[in-house]
Amino acid sequence: MNKASLKEKYLIYKVRQNKDADSYGQLYDYYVDRIFRFILFKVSSVEVAEDLTSEVFLKTWEYINNTNKKIGNLNALLYKVARNCVIDHYRSKAKDAVTTDEEVMLNIKDMRDLEADANLKMEIQSIEVHLSKLKDDYREVIILKYIEEFSITEIAEVTGKSKGNVRVLLHRALKAIKEIAGEEA
Repeated sequence: MNKASLKEKYLIYKVRQNKDADSYGQLYDYYVDRIFRFILFKVSSVEVAEDLTSEVFLKTWEYINNTNKKIGNLNALLYKVARNCVIDHYRSKAKDAVTTDEEVMLNIKDMRDLEADANLKMEIQSIEVHLSKLKDDYREVIILKYIEEFSITEIAEVTGKSKGNVRVLLHRALKAIKEIAGEEA
């Protein structure tokens, strides 16, 4: 399925018309690994990432079935819901204790050892040090652009920023990574 394939649109139609769980299951199967990986980058444990991934798909199911709004890009919708779930998670967690992104990024290495995808582990380990030194906004656009392979338009939809703002953030993030890499060389 590509970002707005005919099959995807048909499955969404079936979900809306008949509350067809099998059709939604096909969409789930296609997107679940990507959404989990995205959330895992942002939270401190595999268990929390699994819980938030489930929450994303539940909220998306409810959105599809309870609104008549056109869904032009399910991929962007899922990532936007995932991003909001992570934000909500940290807001509720902030009441108990404050966890910084730096602490979260330090824990990701340990969590990755549990990840079955060897290629993903190698990619993550090679950029982990640099990403941990970036500001949150920079890290997010780098992950969406180069790991999730989103377009500028999709990143803008997910983050709620303008395309121009995303381009500037991406440019600054790349410049920051080059500076970090230059310092370590």
